[in-house]
Amino acid sequence: MFWRSTRRLLFTLLVATFASAIAVAPRLSAQAVVKGVTDLKGRSFDPFQRSSGDVIVFLFIRTDCPISNRYAPAIQEMSRKFARNAEFFLVYPIASETSAQIEKHKKEYGYTLVALRDTERALIRAASVTITPEAAVFNRTGKLLYHGRIDDWYAEFGRSRPVPTTHELSSAIQATIEGKPVPVSTAPAVGCYLPDAP
Repeated sequence: MFWRSTRRLLFTLLVATFASAIAVAPRLSAQAVVKGVTDLKGRSFDPFQRSSGDVIVFLFIRTDCPISNRYAPAIQEMSRKFARNAEFFLVYPIASETSAQIEKHKKEYGYTLVALRDTERALIRAASVTITPEAAVFNRTGKLLYHGRIDDWYAEFGRSRPVPTTHELSSAIQATIEGKPVPVSTAPAVGCYLPDAP
């Protein structure tokens, strides 16, 4: 009887300790996410403070990735569709790409979205991104809700479907706007791998 009571007490204490640890565990703060993020003029930029929407969407792209370049029209269309509730940002994570190259790239592909540079890889780490194009959906407080592909247009590098059959990013944004859990929290992307951090 004594040992049974002792085990029950120990179990209760362990459960309470675990629950307490979860309650006080630090969440990813918006400030931690944006450290080192700049606009094309080199000024610090906090998208969580500058966003007019409750949903923040980052699209990680690079100027020389053919797959992310083919997604430009779809990215622009999606940003217009959700313009009332979500703010979209282009994120250029390659340090060697200059602001002039990025401006030229935006003009060439018809981008009107705000472009950010992530040369210190703050957003890459926050979103667990490894490929372009890849997307990440955050709420205003900096909580990551979805990261991964835009859709399944590409089955593998160099091989695309006639049209996408799934739309993970769009579904994640819609669910977040409606206050529902995202249907899928992550999905593998196909594209150009980002170089390892120096």
